[in-house]
Amino acid sequence: MEDKSKVNNFLKNRLQNRVKGKESKTDKPKEVKLSNLIDNPYQPRLKYSEKELQELANTIKENGLLQPISVMETDNHQYIIIAGHRRKRAFELLEKENIPAIISKNIDDSDLRILATMENLTRVDLSLLEEAKAYSDIIASGVKIKELAKKLGKSESDISRKRKLLKLSETILQDIRENSSTNDVIALTLLRKFENEEKQIEIYYEFLKHDRVWLQNEVKKLEIQNKKINSPKYLTITNDKITIDSSKIDKKTMDKILNYLKKELSKY
Repeated sequence: MEDKSKVNNFLKNRLQNRVKGKESKTDKPKEVKLSNLIDNPYQPRLKYSEKELQELANTIKENGLLQPISVMETDNHQYIIIAGHRRKRAFELLEKENIPAIISKNIDDSDLRILATMENLTRVDLSLLEEAKAYSDIIASGVKIKELAKKLGKSESDISRKRKLLKLSETILQDIRENSSTNDVIALTLLRKFENEEKQIEIYYEFLKHDRVWLQNEVKKLEIQNKKINSPKYLTITNDKITIDSSKIDKKTMDKILNYLKKELSKY
């Protein structure tokens, strides 16, 4: 509840009180034509449930619109939706011509990106990959991850992990989009350990048959294998000991051994 409160307060301050960088003298909504509304180009939600939209339309028809949408006015008297995409679509189902809106001006691109993400995170759950894409786009626009985390009330590590999911094989991403196969962020992050795409896909489908513990064991096997491959030729590494071939050691080689051992021991 605390995170949601932070986001709602931010939305209120930025959407209802910002006009040309100053607080608006009025927060009263105005009637805006639906035909003049433009979807936020940074809106992360890609799909809407027709059932949920119809339920929302029925609620609005019965009780009226309890909260106006928030928009930004453009130079040609159109309005970019910042908060209220679902409400706008519900009004269209009801065949309305106008909708009450709080109008703001001069909100820059980075704010549009952040606010579009905030609206969805606080009102309707985004899919895992929609959320990851939204974070990635916002940060690509120049917003620092620390600033984004603070405004969203989320941890930097959570945002960072989800962004990295977009680097998985497209085959895996497509399966998650189409089948909602898993939302296990930690497991999906572990999959990135397998750099070979074919192997990554193979491990992914095996993970779906098993669980995260199985996947963690596969990652451990990979790490042991990589240690053997990356070790200097004069070292033999097994699970419980390191063997050095002394016949190949000189001072320069010994320095390499010590540096290597320091690097390995620092991991524990």
